[in-house]
Amino acid sequence: MVRLTVVFFSFLLLAEVCAAPVRGQWKCVALGPSTLALTGDYTEVQDQLFRKRFAERRKSAWKKVPDWALEQGFQLSGTEAIAQYRPEIAALLLNHPQVKLTSSSAVPVSVTGTGYWLNPVGQSRFPDDKGKMQLTRNADAAHYLYLQLSRPLTEGEKLTLTLPADEQLDYTWSQKEPTPIFKINQVGYMPKSRKYAYIGAWLGTAGPLKLHQAMNGKPFHLVDLASGKTVFSGQLKSRPADPVNADGTPFTGEEVLELDFSAFGTPGKYALTIPGFGSSYPFRINDDTMAEAFFIHARGLYHQRCGMAKGPPYTNWIQKICHETCLQGNFPPDISHYSKASGKRDYGFFDASRKSTKVSHFQLIRKTAPLVPRKYRAPGGWHDAADWDRRPQHLGIVGDLAAVYLLKPGNFSDGQLNIPESGNGIPDILDEARWGLEHLRHVQQPDGGVGTWIETTRHPRPGEGMASDDKLTYYVSFATRNSTLEYAAYASQLALALRKAGAEKYAAQYLESARRAWFYAANPANRRNQYWGIKSLRYQEEPNLSPEFQVKAAVNLFLLTNDQIFLHKAEDAVPAALNRLKKNSWRWSPFIWMELEIFHVDSMQLEKLRVARRKAVVAAADKMLHQQEENYPIRIPWHAPEDAWVHTMGWGTFHPLVRARMMVAAHALTGDRAFLDGAMLANDFHNGANPSGSSMTSGLGRVYPVRFLDLNSYADGIEEQVPGITPYRNTYGIPRNAVKMAYGLYYKKQWGQNFAGLNLSLIPKSGLSEKDCARAVSKLLPIWRRWCNVESETVDASEYTVSETIGPAAAVTGYLLNGASKPDPAWNRRPAGDIRKLPGYDPLP
Repeated sequence: MVRLTVVFFSFLLLAEVCAAPVRGQWKCVALGPSTLALTGDYTEVQDQLFRKRFAERRKSAWKKVPDWALEQGFQLSGTEAIAQYRPEIAALLLNHPQVKLTSSSAVPVSVTGTGYWLNPVGQSRFPDDKGKMQLTRNADAAHYLYLQLSRPLTEGEKLTLTLPADEQLDYTWSQKEPTPIFKINQVGYMPKSRKYAYIGAWLGTAGPLKLHQAMNGKPFHLVDLASGKTVFSGQLKSRPADPVNADGTPFTGEEVLELDFSAFGTPGKYALTIPGFGSSYPFRINDDTMAEAFFIHARGLYHQRCGMAKGPPYTNWIQKICHETCLQGNFPPDISHYSKASGKRDYGFFDASRKSTKVSHFQLIRKTAPLVPRKYRAPGGWHDAADWDRRPQHLGIVGDLAAVYLLKPGNFSDGQLNIPESGNGIPDILDEARWGLEHLRHVQQPDGGVGTWIETTRHPRPGEGMASDDKLTYYVSFATRNSTLEYAAYASQLALALRKAGAEKYAAQYLESARRAWFYAANPANRRNQYWGIKSLRYQEEPNLSPEFQVKAAVNLFLLTNDQIFLHKAEDAVPAALNRLKKNSWRWSPFIWMELEIFHVDSMQLEKLRVARRKAVVAAADKMLHQQEENYPIRIPWHAPEDAWVHTMGWGTFHPLVRARMMVAAHALTGDRAFLDGAMLANDFHNGANPSGSSMTSGLGRVYPVRFLDLNSYADGIEEQVPGITPYRNTYGIPRNAVKMAYGLYYKKQWGQNFAGLNLSLIPKSGLSEKDCARAVSKLLPIWRRWCNVESETVDASEYTVSETIGPAAAVTGYLLNGASKPDPAWNRRPAGDIRKLPGYDPLP
């Protein structure tokens, strides 16, 4: 790969505002011997234009300007800076650019076709009047120019590329130089797994790189990098054609071929090569590849811990202690109750006429806070990307981690994750799970009730600092029977796992807490009915307990105490649990009743439930295996293009390791190797064997997310954002703000700021309205490549939650380990000093 500063002379607006030429940072990689991909970064240009425009605005402003007007001017200075260069650069590269080639070879070579794309790579940051970088409502974007050549380049051939405005770029081609056209598990493969890599490329407006006819059946080699010898050879095989959705949009945008080296399993460091075509980046075959993945995903949980300072020797991303205390609040913990019922229901919020009504939880917390609330010391739990709250949904992480420990205790050990508890004699996975419940154990009421939601009166905002800087007051919800029952279910499961690990002290602690919670939940007199006197607002809890948690908690408590009363209570809940299983089990973790499989419970009723759940899990996992093999050119367990559920990719639901929980659960139930292989293939996709060729988790692999919505990372003063984070990424659709701020420039006029507004489409052509631009981009941009990242302006793509993305990945990779091992010190690496040098900063879209 070659980097060079390229000069674009601006002929329109740029000539009016800049005396110096516009300089972009460019780099070039090969996609095989006949195709080049160039990436242009204009961040420095953007910053220079911003500083000039911001200074002009400050100079022309009145002496006394309100803060809000200064903020508007700051934001618009960034917008104007981008508008001064980006449209022209896009036009130069989009409209059949004339690119000349000069070769060191006597055989002429020319450009026979071009493609172009423009993609957001993050949210624009500019320095305020004090020099502090601030996020703005603008998008940074990278420019991608694809060149198809008249002939293949030869080994060592040197090119000079002359771009549309007479700027020059030198490049030397070598088939030994790694190329991103190889899609591999960038961390590496387990020795006994099925092993696939893929080749394929999308060329923006030029569509897929045509590979099937030219490459099918060609040989590939696996090269041992230590010896330089070929240790395995095979033939490229075309994968099925790329499907399209009902609108004709492709899913991968590629013609994909696979490289199958499953038969080779000797540990070592390797690269794949195709003679005359190129080489992959290095990767490992070793059991420690899964150990590294597990370590990094667990890092994500550790970095999101609430109530704990973080720093060396456990991490090089430093955070001060936060949110050690909270106050007793006066609001219910179930977020689903805050919406207005579409039909008749006997729980939730009601107005004076007893009609279901919608309520803002922020407003309710603010208006109903007790005058003299009880104060709790409550460290524990995890934060999400843009919130310092701790939600009931996070309890499922505790269940998943405890379940995989109970299923595979030999995979886990003390000291495995390099966390503060390492060395206490307890497997680190259980220490992490224990942190996920500690805050709730601290806020448990004397009568056993547990409110499971700790929240405040609004969202924190970028610019307000880290979690440790938060000035908002946090309240714990009041206890309901069902919130307390859910806590009892997971606290008792954790007690089972801790007992198995020999941690009797903590096991007894959580057993006692779970018992008290159980008896609170089991008492119908504790059904919560609340009246606040605010517009006659009332709240009523459900009349019945959730049967899935009633079974789980009662079974666990029976296993822990051998008290028959718990067994009878579990049996009593079986009919309702079976009914719920038929209707709502798609919402549950596949590990929810795994205790019935791990431990023998002599009960005909519970056996019926166990068998029913087993059938459902195995059937769902089997369906995923078929999806993985049949639906897309690159293996991912997702619904077929014609399936009604295919569009439901939002909020991490498509993530392969989220889906793989079902596969590892099915493997635990049946021992069928196919399910284990399916989970490992899902891990391959997650780690880079996917259309975009990038890992889905920060700090994992070679090309990984560098910028995403994370409030701590915005304020910690560290250039690189925290590792172990898995953003949502694909949403199936195109985030509207990506259209407004990257694929076009659509901003409303603000006459008070002397800003007339912008209505410009940049891709796939100029002259489109915002609506038509969105349609055109949606038609062209392949669905599996839609990492449209403008951070806090594209929350549905750029945010994450620990429960939706990070926790499932940690549980699955933990299950897939081949025994426990100590972490490699290199995995606890130092942050990069310049994120623009990281391959994941502006990867090929």
